[in-house]
Amino acid sequence: MTNITPDTLIKEAEDADVPSHDFKLIYQKQAKCVYGFVEGNDDRTFYEYLIRPQLPEGWTVEFIKSGRKKEVLRSLENFRWGEVSRKRICFFVDRDLQDFLKNPPKPQDNLYITDGYSIENYILQDAVLLWVLRDFHKIDLLKEQQEIIKRIIRKNEDSFFEAMMPLMAQILLWMRRGDKPTISNFLETSSNFSQFIGSFDEANFSPKDRKKLLEKAAEIMKPNKEKLCVCEDSEIAEAENEIRSRKNCRHLIHGKHALWFFVKQCEAISQAIPTLLGRSNYKYTKKPNYNRNDALIIFAPQARAPESLKDFVEQNYLSFIREQKSLDARDG
Repeated sequence: MTNITPDTLIKEAEDADVPSHDFKLIYQKQAKCVYGFVEGNDDRTFYEYLIRPQLPEGWTVEFIKSGRKKEVLRSLENFRWGEVSRKRICFFVDRDLQDFLKNPPKPQDNLYITDGYSIENYILQDAVLLWVLRDFHKIDLLKEQQEIIKRIIRKNEDSFFEAMMPLMAQILLWMRRGDKPTISNFLETSSNFSQFIGSFDEANFSPKDRKKLLEKAAEIMKPNKEKLCVCEDSEIAEAENEIRSRKNCRHLIHGKHALWFFVKQCEAISQAIPTLLGRSNYKYTKKPNYNRNDALIIFAPQARAPESLKDFVEQNYLSFIREQKSLDARDG
């Protein structure tokens, strides 16, 4: 008789392809539905808002939450296709820093990899921030006033991305060294952002001390009780240059850090409207559910799908739907 130990149970749980099992429970061959595997709950919500408007009337999309990028890729690798069209079942993962690490995912027609670090990076759009000002804070802006706000956004984004670049370079160096920094832990609270990333004064973003940022990241991101050490300035500078050399390098800022910045900037600009635009009769009122945890869900419907995602949907889901309509017409 085989001895069952906690380690055995953990190994069996890791080996089990739970997402594929969940897919089998919801899959319906005859339904006007396409399917996708995603990493987490936020991804499921965001992709649904971006993809659903592209589908013909009567069609819908269902997503299976896998939990981690590794699980999405494993489901893709192990999927038993049979008569199921590869265009109907797609897989969506974040790019992360994979371009700079060994063994990136093998390109496949039905595998979508975000242009930037993660799906959250798509929130940083001027139109979304202007919508927040209008619908959340009831601030209607004339066209010339919108241009003033956009110039402030550009200036703040420049400062934010410069402040974050050393941190992303340090994270890359840790990962290459075999460390596993718990990146999401760093901005679990709003106070961490203000203390170690930067703060806003009259809508203008001011970054904090670079050295303190990296030291705090090493303390907070350490996995379990392992120690993370900040690298030499020369190593970090070299990794920074490597990241900057990539096209759209700003999109490689960690998505959750970028989302924190977006939320903070929305609040700061709305509070500073009287000073920025001379509206002495405007009184700022903080709205409920206006925080990082809810921001992605609240703002996702306003985000514009990137061209890469539109092309991916066209080549997969829409192509499958056209083929299905052709078969139905022939059989009908």
